[in-house]
Amino acid sequence: MEDTQALSGTPRVIAFTGPKEGVGKTTLVLNLAIAWAEMQKRPVLIVPLDPLARQEHGFYLGIRKPVTVADLVRALGSGAIAIAGGLLRGKVSMTQVGVGVLPLGSTRQEVSLISPKILLPMLSRLQQTFDIFLDVDSSFPMESFAFDIADKIFWVTNCTRSHLNTAVAMFTDFKEMHFPIDRIEIICNQYNLPGAIDHEEVNQFFIKLGREPIVYLTWEESVFESSNKREIEILVNRSSLWVQEGLKPILKVIEDTPAGEKNWSTVVPDSEFVSASKNIWEAATALSGVAKGPNHIDGGDSDLSYWDSLKQQVHKDVIKTLEVERIVISEEGSQNEQTRKRVSVIIDEVLRKKANVQLSRDQKVRFINELLDEILGLGPLEALMRDPSVTEIMVNAYDKIFIEQKGKLTLTRYKFRNNDQVVQVIKRIVAPLGRRIDESVPLVDARLKDGSRVNAIIAPLAVSGPSLTIRRFSQKPFGPEDYYRFGTIDRPTMYFLECCVKLRKNIIICGGTGTGKTTFLNALSSYIPENERIVTVEDTAELRLQQEHWVSLESRPANIEGKGEITIKDLVKNCLRMRPDRIVVGECRGAEALDMLQAMNTGHEGSLATIHANTPRDGLTRLEAMCMMASADLPIWAIREMISSAVNMIVQLSRFSDGSRKVTYVTEICGQKDNAIQSNDLFRYIQTGVNKEGKVEGVFAATGELPTFFREFKAKGIDVPKETFDRPDTSVRKEEAAA
Repeated sequence: MEDTQALSGTPRVIAFTGPKEGVGKTTLVLNLAIAWAEMQKRPVLIVPLDPLARQEHGFYLGIRKPVTVADLVRALGSGAIAIAGGLLRGKVSMTQVGVGVLPLGSTRQEVSLISPKILLPMLSRLQQTFDIFLDVDSSFPMESFAFDIADKIFWVTNCTRSHLNTAVAMFTDFKEMHFPIDRIEIICNQYNLPGAIDHEEVNQFFIKLGREPIVYLTWEESVFESSNKREIEILVNRSSLWVQEGLKPILKVIEDTPAGEKNWSTVVPDSEFVSASKNIWEAATALSGVAKGPNHIDGGDSDLSYWDSLKQQVHKDVIKTLEVERIVISEEGSQNEQTRKRVSVIIDEVLRKKANVQLSRDQKVRFINELLDEILGLGPLEALMRDPSVTEIMVNAYDKIFIEQKGKLTLTRYKFRNNDQVVQVIKRIVAPLGRRIDESVPLVDARLKDGSRVNAIIAPLAVSGPSLTIRRFSQKPFGPEDYYRFGTIDRPTMYFLECCVKLRKNIIICGGTGTGKTTFLNALSSYIPENERIVTVEDTAELRLQQEHWVSLESRPANIEGKGEITIKDLVKNCLRMRPDRIVVGECRGAEALDMLQAMNTGHEGSLATIHANTPRDGLTRLEAMCMMASADLPIWAIREMISSAVNMIVQLSRFSDGSRKVTYVTEICGQKDNAIQSNDLFRYIQTGVNKEGKVEGVFAATGELPTFFREFKAKGIDVPKETFDRPDTSVRKEEAAA
């Protein structure tokens, strides 16, 4: 650490403040801290000097309960001035990106009791290791002390008259109070924000100040979206102009700022400071703590309850206004977009009329968007639906929402208010699809407009409360290159399957729930020639074939009277009359398996289907069981004869402990012998271990067996090298023997 410091210079203390809340100061601090830590190869410590900012920075950084100054005082004693810096450093909450956060306290009482006499000695020790970024509230008494110890002060404002007028007045006060004006640099943020004043008028304000901003930061949609999702722009969108161009002038100023001598002492008595701090806090949280909740929504249950309570109040008022104005909430996207703008204005108007509700601009934006999602969308699920990396959303209870990202299950911070809100969202999903859900029909499968598959179940079947599962699919279908990148399959095996599709071999894809059967089926279907007519049959339409000569069929449940049901079995029978070259069944679950096998045996070679099974052998057994569901009179030998003659290949998909999906078996069905279906593994995935990061390691390998139809490739002019099926080395044989 000492060598690194010597190379990058003495750590600095940088203060960020502004005329009012809502100028994007905290967003800037977080992004600059990460960028500076990366540039200097030295950690940065953010210290929020704001009575209301207890959890915000930590939440953005992924530190749920950061260590506070109050915690350090309790752990180490009030004589922190004498404590070695190393002991303090070891207790500060840090992240992997080299940025930590040290709030004053976790409650208002703790914050109000932290005086400069306690804080400044700590900072003097910590500055030996950390660059310290102070996020300062302009009304907090700590501001004057922050200015005293800061090597550089950044004044963050936007281009609205109220903020600029306040800036002019405060700079006048600074001069009278002999504040270090020469150490202040101005950042004009959100320069092109809608509603901002024009450039000439902005210039007039800065002429009055006698200062020019070091940078005009434009308002970027991506920054707004990241902030709204409680993400840090530089970590999720490093290539944005806001990061690449906007932050550079600020970082250059910090780099050119020398670390000066600090005045780490104060002459103001603790009692005077504490009294002033308490007064500021009480003024900010007057009238039953109205301003408390929105400022730290993630700080505790009481904060959440206030936020939710305010939303319920505003929600009711907005609905009343919509009824008066006869605004109909439509499920059509274009109409909803127009409605969204109007409802947004109504929410803003309702908030303005409510007394004692003081929200910063960022808080108001978040509040309006969350309420818009509740009124027009899927409530807390909307934010998750906008995230393309989320592949599955699972509502186990109203306050427990899990997601799947990169194959891993994670509990989110999002919650519904109660079970009624969950049911309301479910009804909003299924209503446009002509489905209903209530006590008489408590179970429903549906499909969203983007193709996502939805399953919902409510009372009386769901004992612990309504449950909702949304399986999402990539807007762009996965191709072979994607599967190579994911490690799902290797090139020789995929090429072999491609040739099998072109050779019109019937292929069954097996796998458990969530192994990616449908997605892989979609990828294999891309190899079907364009001149062939394809008919797909599914319970819920999920397949997205690229061919133009494609007809998609979807089953239909019974209506309220129990009539009108169209099953997959019905659709498979019907598609035989549609002159298909290939039949693709999204998932065989029951009696339709028999019709599917009959189709494969009667001139519809090259068909594809998926079934639930854990191994190829289990898949064959399940096929037998499903055929018996269709006709109990059929003898088992006849069913096996039908399967062995209809099915050519089974592709097995499995999900591993690290969340990855892999093709574990490619198995040929070789016919029937002694009333048993004969199969032969052609390719296998053999797991060899797990690395330090928890990633599964293994090899894709041929078994050394040739497919019985190998000669057909050459006859059809398809080049499949014989070497494709050679065993790679003896180590694979040893692994198999060990297994």
